[in-house]
Amino acid sequence: MVYWAYNLILTLALILLAPALPLFFLLRVRWLDGFADRLGFYSPEIRRLMNGARPIWIHAVSAGEVLSMGGLAKAIRKTFPNRKVLVSSSTATGVEMARQMGAADGTIFFPLDHPLIVRRALQAFDPTLVIFLETEIWPNYLWIAHRRGIPVLLLSGRISARSLRRYRWFSWLFGRAVRYFSALGVQTERDAQRMVALGVNRGKITITGNLKYDIDRTATVNGNGKLRRQFSPEGPSARRLWVAGSTHYGEETIILDAYEALKSRFPGLMLVLAPRHPHRFGEVEKLLQKRRLRYVKKSEVAEEMASIDVLLLDSMGELLSFYALADATFVGGSLVNVGGHNILEPARLRKPVFFGPYMSNFAEAAAEMEQRGGGAMVRTKEELARELAKVLADSHLAEAMGDSARSVVARHGGVLAQSMQLVSRYLG
Repeated sequence: MVYWAYNLILTLALILLAPALPLFFLLRVRWLDGFADRLGFYSPEIRRLMNGARPIWIHAVSAGEVLSMGGLAKAIRKTFPNRKVLVSSSTATGVEMARQMGAADGTIFFPLDHPLIVRRALQAFDPTLVIFLETEIWPNYLWIAHRRGIPVLLLSGRISARSLRRYRWFSWLFGRAVRYFSALGVQTERDAQRMVALGVNRGKITITGNLKYDIDRTATVNGNGKLRRQFSPEGPSARRLWVAGSTHYGEETIILDAYEALKSRFPGLMLVLAPRHPHRFGEVEKLLQKRRLRYVKKSEVAEEMASIDVLLLDSMGELLSFYALADATFVGGSLVNVGGHNILEPARLRKPVFFGPYMSNFAEAAAEMEQRGGGAMVRTKEELARELAKVLADSHLAEAMGDSARSVVARHGGVLAQSMQLVSRYLG
């Protein structure tokens, strides 16, 4: 009865949306990327590649989770060389990043959670194991995989207090769905307690930690020498570099206000501005034009660009390389109520980290970062400019903060090994 009601709602929604699909395609609505995949219709190439392989299917919802998945996928392929790895994501950015990383044998968009579509997807690939990362609870997928005898793990699992309240409003559905997880590796004891409150058997839960603390350390930060020559040359023309990564609507204005306040004191300061979503590149470029800042898009750089004020990072997969060059970093999704993005990326590279007050996605890491002096929370453009000025004016302070930030990451190592122990139970 529970699934009947849920599926009736899904079916009615699909029927009502169907007449508008031509308009959505015309407007290039983002969620139509990978439309065929989302309906469970896959290319002949991916079908041939996975035919009879019974792959390990890893689902990482977006770019941040895909990045944390890289080390796990490589470890699985190394430990179980005869197994193929299929990676899915729900966003075009995530799928493209997974392809660029080369950690999987094949990549697809995750199917819509309608029973007919889920059955088609599971029948097409017949995975031997499915791994979800972080907070992914898809009732039909979990139920149908369970009925087909396919174990499903949740790794790096987390659930915020707000998400728990939302899921409990529909506990008649999600409280039942989470019981179909074969096992859960969660980030903290608090996440374990919330999963139990939602309906998971405590015996299925292991605290393995957050895979974002253990992002593949064999991955190199590419092209640093060339990037340094272009944007941060040594010698008399040396410049200071501030990187603002994964920004959202409403944050760029604050960041640019802070940058303009800092320019008078640090005339050689350059800002690298990296919007979280590619569809916003044009919108952010218009902001730069209105302010008459000297800027260039990364896709259009010449050999020597040290004289610009702002670099608009309109490319994929290069944010880590710029974090590695930075004198200071700001991580977005935190000055607006998004939940914050991965502050561990710059911290791993020994960089001072600044972030806003909305850090529910990385609450423990943010609190520890502040406590140990590796980063600081800022709430306004004035606070952002003030805190940045401290590290830009004092290289010893910047170095000390970077070391403290790196120590936070180092204290939480071994997450990948613990996660692989859980995976190995089901792959033998």
